[in-house]
Amino acid sequence: MTLYYGIKQILRSPLKSILFLLLAGVSAFLLVLGSSLWEINRTMLEEFEDLFMTVGTVEQKIDHVETYKIWDAGNGYEYGQRGIRGERIPSAVMDFEGAGYILEAKQRPNFGALVDQKAAAVSHMFMIVEATPIESGTADESFPMRAEKVLSGDEFELKAGDIFYICDHSMEEARSFEAGTTYIMMLNYVGMVVHGSRVEHIAPEDHVPEFIPVSSVASHQYTMEGERVYDAVAEAEEEHDIDIVTEGFYETERGKRWLEMAKTRDYLFYTVPVTPTDRTELLMPFYWKDAQISSGRDITEEEYAEGKPVCLISSSLAVLLRKEAGDKLTLPLYCADYSPTRKEGMWVSSILNAEGKAYPIFHEQEYEIVGIYTAASATRNGYELCINQVIIPWNAVPENSWADHIAGMGYMTGGNTSFEIPNGTIEDFMAAWEKQGVEELEIRFYDNGYTNLQTGLESRKLMAVIFLASGCILALMILCFFANTFITGQRQRIAVERLLGRTKGQCAFSLLTGFFLLAALGTAAGCGAGRMAADRAVEATEQTMEFDKAFSSAVIAQADTEEIEISGAGQKADAGTAVGAGIGLLLAAVLIGSGFMGQALRKEPLQILGELEE
Repeated sequence: MTLYYGIKQILRSPLKSILFLLLAGVSAFLLVLGSSLWEINRTMLEEFEDLFMTVGTVEQKIDHVETYKIWDAGNGYEYGQRGIRGERIPSAVMDFEGAGYILEAKQRPNFGALVDQKAAAVSHMFMIVEATPIESGTADESFPMRAEKVLSGDEFELKAGDIFYICDHSMEEARSFEAGTTYIMMLNYVGMVVHGSRVEHIAPEDHVPEFIPVSSVASHQYTMEGERVYDAVAEAEEEHDIDIVTEGFYETERGKRWLEMAKTRDYLFYTVPVTPTDRTELLMPFYWKDAQISSGRDITEEEYAEGKPVCLISSSLAVLLRKEAGDKLTLPLYCADYSPTRKEGMWVSSILNAEGKAYPIFHEQEYEIVGIYTAASATRNGYELCINQVIIPWNAVPENSWADHIAGMGYMTGGNTSFEIPNGTIEDFMAAWEKQGVEELEIRFYDNGYTNLQTGLESRKLMAVIFLASGCILALMILCFFANTFITGQRQRIAVERLLGRTKGQCAFSLLTGFFLLAALGTAAGCGAGRMAADRAVEATEQTMEFDKAFSSAVIAQADTEEIEISGAGQKADAGTAVGAGIGLLLAAVLIGSGFMGQALRKEPLQILGELEE
């Protein structure tokens, strides 16, 4: 009967009831739409945090350009230009307040590790010989020499008594040689054949090789600060010096160094580069998917953090060493090189330290090969991986244990210095970086379009806040207005029912039934419509987007033009969100309605009737 009177009361004010029903539905619609979009936005951001990674690279800028010349027997002097960087800036400058790193910026060295197979893709240094010129002259074209003694090297089966040819192609000034004088030199073969007036008797089809005398006994050892270690023996030596062999020469310091180089000459053939890092994706070929795990798995975050003895090796090295994922690989590390990597393999100017000895092993342990990777043959200049490169956790090698084994030093480049920051914090990072006042470094960011994606999500988040706030404000206003209309406006009915013997509870139930019924119907309709609208909004944005990869021309760059598929697939308005919003709205209706009802029931029936008569 109470429900009957409640419905009857609604029907007595049809316009007011319909208006309340519609407005309650609108407020529920806004609440559900806003809360659903907020929840979908939050869920998508969480998912994208796992899909995206913001990596920055550091490169020291070119300070100026200089012109150089080299000798070429066929064309004479050839001139070119090369960029020259200024004083080397250490990676320590990247440690500044406000950086907010996930993984800090470090300039990665390549460690040289000895393996039991020839792993160098190109033989840079291969023979050390004693030789005498056939005649006096200048090596500005193929110049004949006779091998007197081969101290090391047999790639071309050069032996004592053989005639071979040298040429100073890469020198600004070709060197002169005296007949009857014995020289010791290291020979490099770069694929060229003999040429010039001294070899006219040799047919071109014979393909007689030509060698370039390279290197010397000078060490190229550096400190961790990038300073070259003083080398008294080679202090006044030119870069491409060779020596004259006289009686007692091998008892001199320079002679002993030549013997040491000859003894350890095979080191570089059996050397593979080992790169320590804090995450595989900090190596840009892996970030760009130019290199991918083809067998096994990647190194885990825990293994990186704890410095576990695990590694990744290239597919070419796996074939060379006959290794598979799960096998063990011992890596005796003997030198470190901070120069940019070469695709062909690791190469250092000298494997002799400042004391004239080959670098000894500074760290050796057995690693588990957890994964084998394959790198694309097409390379991005300056970012390529070496053919036989090994990747290990940075913490797997004791910090700075290689301090006395640095055989090469270079500048920070995008290929050897990178870091990770939280997604969406590029502007904050650059604001903090600009305060440092370091203009010689260029920082580039790669986030696969997260910055643009975040802008879209932030816009949707703002829209959700507007809907949610509007729904809350509208709901409160509507409930307060109509509660006052339905309850305070029925004071006479309250007084009459009280005089007829009804309790306060029965009066409240009778009067609030219609109010709650309209609120429930409007809320149910609005929640359903809000959920459908949220689904439509997600479907409208569920499409493949190709992001403009440029955050700004100076700050962010994306070399990868591949489309990145971002969608809200599987993102639907959660029914729980709609139900929660509806329940919240109904609870508000109960509280507000009960509040107004309580105010009306505090007065006695006769007092109410007296006020109405007045």
